[in-house]
Amino acid sequence: MKPSFSILMLLTLLGPSTHADTVQAIKAPAAPKPVIESTAPTAPKPTPVINCEYPIPADVVTVDNALLSTWATKAAMQSFDFNAPNIDSQLGQLKLCYTTQGWQGFMDALTKSGNVDAIKLQHLTVSSQVDGNVTVNPVKENQWKIAVPLHVVYQNEKERLTQLLSIELLVGRNASGTLGIMQIIATPREAAVTPP
Repeated sequence: MKPSFSILMLLTLLGPSTHADTVQAIKAPAAPKPVIESTAPTAPKPTPVINCEYPIPADVVTVDNALLSTWATKAAMQSFDFNAPNIDSQLGQLKLCYTTQGWQGFMDALTKSGNVDAIKLQHLTVSSQVDGNVTVNPVKENQWKIAVPLHVVYQNEKERLTQLLSIELLVGRNASGTLGIMQIIATPREAAVTPP
C-alpha cells in the first residue's frame, strides 16, 4: 500500500496545481483599457500681415514677385492715403515704408508740391486704390522696379478731385530684412478709353 499512497499523494500534490494552472490558462485576459489622449485643438497659424514692417527672413535668397507686388501695392496706397486730422501720425507710419534717402526725397516732393499744407488747410481726405496690373521687374540683387497704377481721390465736404497716377517705385531690401522704397515717382496718366 505504500506505493499506492505515494502515487495518490503525488497525484494529490500535482493534481490541484495542474488543475489550477489549467483554469488560469483558460481564464480570459482582461480587456485592454483604451488610451485616451487629450489633445487641445491647435489653432491655425495666423497668416502674416504684409505691411511696411514685414520682415523677410535672412535665409530667403529670392523674394517672391507676389510678395513684392503685395508689399508695393500697400506701400504705394499708403503713400496716397491721408486725412487732415491725422496726417502727421500717418506720415510717421509711412516713414517705415521708405529707406532714409527715399523718405527724404518723398518728403521734399510732398512739401514742395504744397500737398501737406493743402490737406491740412482744406481739410482734405486723400484715398487711393489700385486700378490696373502691378508689374515687378528686377533691377539687380535685392532691388526691384515696381509699377503700381493708382486711382487717387482728394475730397472734402465741398469738392472731389480724381487723379489717375502711374507710380514707379524703386524698392530695395534692407539689411534688417524689411523692404524700403528708395525712390517714388508719380506721373499723371490718362484714363484707358474702351471702344464702344
